[in-house]
Amino acid sequence: MRRLLGGLLIVHGLAHIGAGTWVYGVTQSWLVTGLWLMATIGFLAAGVGLLGVPVLERHWHTIVASGALASLALLALYGRSDPVIVVGSGIDGAILIASIPFVREMLPRWIGTPAHPPHRRLSSSGTVLALLLLAYPVALIALRPWYTHWGVSRGELVRPLPGDDLLGGGNYRLDHGLTIHAPASAIWPWIVQMGQDRGGFYSYDWLERLVGDPVHNAERIVPEWQSINAGDLVRAVPPTYLGGIFGRDAGWRVLAVMPNRALVLQGWGAFVLEPMSDTTTRLLVRTRAPGLPSFLGVPLAPLNLMVFEPAHFIMQRRMLLGIKERSERSR
Repeated sequence: MRRLLGGLLIVHGLAHIGAGTWVYGVTQSWLVTGLWLMATIGFLAAGVGLLGVPVLERHWHTIVASGALASLALLALYGRSDPVIVVGSGIDGAILIASIPFVREMLPRWIGTPAHPPHRRLSSSGTVLALLLLAYPVALIALRPWYTHWGVSRGELVRPLPGDDLLGGGNYRLDHGLTIHAPASAIWPWIVQMGQDRGGFYSYDWLERLVGDPVHNAERIVPEWQSINAGDLVRAVPPTYLGGIFGRDAGWRVLAVMPNRALVLQGWGAFVLEPMSDTTTRLLVRTRAPGLPSFLGVPLAPLNLMVFEPAHFIMQRRMLLGIKERSERSR
């Protein structure tokens, strides 16, 4: 039964990935990140301890109480009473109350017993896997303010950009950027010809081909690929990719084209060129999505944080560097 409780605490800890994402979208501060870390660590560490990691199991009551307190403070910063936030706060409150010593004494004995017998503890490999389960999301939460705003200044984060009216506001935000020592007119052709069936994405095409996506990055500007209009499709994969499981038009529809200034793609974001001088340009990629609390978002948020966001950052960072290298080389 204690292992069942441990599993439930781990599930509740993973649910805080969504909560932290929603609150951070409203109040982007290190206070939010700190409380998010404390809440996630508290529930995951207590859960891992109950699964049979002795060093954590001995103190799991204190650890889970700290997590519940941090979680309540985190959710209070959101400032709204969405149903999923109310439910989460109720669970946190119940956990906090149950961790009080005199209350715990009234609970079933399997909650308060000191430790598993030795044969119930995890093996060495199991302990390592359990600690990795704890460390991986914690590391991502700690690094998230950096990798979601890579290369972008605080002023650029709040500055209005072309395409904002098409992307909408939204609590979920990703902003990446870099400086390219080339005029906007030298960078724009590389952006225009992006696409699986065109110039590629200037990222790790070997990784894309590893998953069956036949992407090949162009090393030159191709005149036939220089035409793009609103409504066109920037293709991500071929129509027959994985038997057509993603449909025949998997990719991003063009919402707006502003030559030498901005390309706005539905579902991806706005690629914006900000001239700094005649020979220097800032390339910014702004992504926006609603990011509102929902019960569906609770199981999807861990997948987003632990799979999509790191993969997206790795590939998009390489893409921006690829555009920079090609633009500066072809001046």
